[in-house]
Amino acid sequence: MLDVVVDHLQFAYDKNTLVLGDVNLTANAGDFICLLGQSGCGKSTLLRLLAGLEKSDPNQLRIGGKSVEKPSLDRPMVFQDYGLFPWMTAGENIGIALKQKYPDWTKEKRREVALEWMDNLGLEPELHDKLPRDLSGGQKQRFGVARAFAIDAPLLLMDEPFGALDAVTKALLQDTVIDLWSKEKDHRKTIFFVTHSVDEALLLATDIVVLGQAPSKVIYTHHFDESNKPKRETLFTDPAVNDLRTKLTQIIYEESTERARRLEAERAAQHTN
Repeated sequence: MLDVVVDHLQFAYDKNTLVLGDVNLTANAGDFICLLGQSGCGKSTLLRLLAGLEKSDPNQLRIGGKSVEKPSLDRPMVFQDYGLFPWMTAGENIGIALKQKYPDWTKEKRREVALEWMDNLGLEPELHDKLPRDLSGGQKQRFGVARAFAIDAPLLLMDEPFGALDAVTKALLQDTVIDLWSKEKDHRKTIFFVTHSVDEALLLATDIVVLGQAPSKVIYTHHFDESNKPKRETLFTDPAVNDLRTKLTQIIYEESTERARRLEAERAAQHTN
């Protein structure tokens, strides 16, 4: 399990455009963090920094007490576009990750573990030998999640993994991820999950972190404990959850409209000058 500390994190893809302006947050080992906010606020950028796919100041981002230098199997990422190698079978996509993590395992052992995690994600054994092109979107995403969980990493990064799925498949995968994460109990993975959906964040998160518009910073956080964490059956009937949904939506909307007003005022001032 890994703690994550983000300390006054700033990041720009070029020198003139800050994406992350001053992000501060701490995630304890075993937390399920949902990063919530509008498109362009830097949610996915923050996830890429956590994954080591982008480089940050080593003093501004530490995982397990260490700065992030490069990608690691301890921090696998699940992408919205599935991230499966098209020339490998779906099962081999799990197996190659297992081979990297456990190089001493036999091919038979890797196949056994891949099939075990396929079963955990509701995938039929015969899908192991099919190419990704022959799978539905939901099946592809289940393989992506199975691969990430199979290597038993302490930190899991998920970038809108269910954004392209239909409502029923999305709900099933949400419930599956919650179930897999919850079952670990004393050694739960730390999960960072990017979403645009307030309802998805309410359902999944132990901690909701709202990012403002770029250059972004954390504009709101909310923590749930075991006694008040929303469940699917009460997601739309619990008055406290409904109040929080309204509050989160209002915060995101008001921050966005305020930024739009500022930009319009700046453009008007430039036109006047």
